[in-house]
Amino acid sequence: MMKLIQPILALIAVTLISTSAFSQGIAAFSDQNNRLYKFDKGNITQIYYQPTRELHVGNQYVCFVDSKGDIYVDFYGNQEKVAQTHTKIIDTDNILMVQTATVLRIFDQGVKHVLTSGALSFGVGDSLVVWQDRIGGYLKYYYQDEVKDIAMIVGDYQFNPDMLGENVFVFPDNAGNVSVLWHGKFYPLFSSNRPTIFKCGQDVVAFNDPQSGTFAAFDNGYVVDVEDQHALSYACGDNYIYYMDASEAHMVFREEEKMEIGFDLQNVDVRDSMIVFNDVGITKIWYQMEVYQIFNTKVKDYQVTGGIMAYTNQWGGVNAFVRGKEIEITRSKVMSYKAEGGTITMQMGPSTYWVWWNGKIYRF
Repeated sequence: MMKLIQPILALIAVTLISTSAFSQGIAAFSDQNNRLYKFDKGNITQIYYQPTRELHVGNQYVCFVDSKGDIYVDFYGNQEKVAQTHTKIIDTDNILMVQTATVLRIFDQGVKHVLTSGALSFGVGDSLVVWQDRIGGYLKYYYQDEVKDIAMIVGDYQFNPDMLGENVFVFPDNAGNVSVLWHGKFYPLFSSNRPTIFKCGQDVVAFNDPQSGTFAAFDNGYVVDVEDQHALSYACGDNYIYYMDASEAHMVFREEEKMEIGFDLQNVDVRDSMIVFNDVGITKIWYQMEVYQIFNTKVKDYQVTGGIMAYTNQWGGVNAFVRGKEIEITRSKVMSYKAEGGTITMQMGPSTYWVWWNGKIYRF
């Protein structure tokens, strides 16, 4: 049991980023001499020697934009140029998307793909990319090295970010039939022309069913009724759904199991694999069907990723909630830190960096 944070995040002259799945162990940072380093499961190596404009990190790669604007990816020690210019870079746990005007390029598991040279609009998940192509107006998707058509769209398709999750995409056709794309296959949800609010997570979709009047969910290939009445509000995380039921109870649905986490909760924050909330002034965490309380620290700010929440402790150092346990990372005062994936990267001084990973601190 525990109590939350008060991270005092100073602006820093160093970019601190790491991965987004705590089972991994990749982080990256630039020192005061603008040299770029990669931390990979305990090993720190220099991967670039000049200033970088942007830095993006996934489970298996480090992406950086050099001073000329070229985009490179370091994948298991091999560096490859992905593009020369960019409009936007989107990093997820597993894929990297580079948009250059209407051209979409993807880097997935060490392989580069040009998805299209004429994207009108697009959305990106963790393993899924959906876009409308200028040629024919077709709505298409990329999944596991394959590009397939969804439908021909008349006019411009407007992407709703709530209808695209890490591995799911909700698609309503012109006839009112609503289906969800999951792992390369479409599953029907319902048929109705009534406006419906969807929320998508990793492999789940939550919605108030306009046909049955229930609060329903698509959960890893199955459609189930979660409640007999519509929910008042809802959001999705990594394979779970948070919602407020008709009685205003705050609930969690995970793998066909429901759990009440309280009434009159404040500042409910659904992120990755956990829910952070305040209950009568006390900050609590829901994680894997358990509720934890963080003691001895008043939480005003924190960083959440995967099963980790990092926060500043009373000494100006860093503590963390890691997969159900509160741990003290350091009492030494940090200039700044970044928690992402399975690492916490800390700047201890102008040229001193620590990386916490897998229960150990690695000093540089």
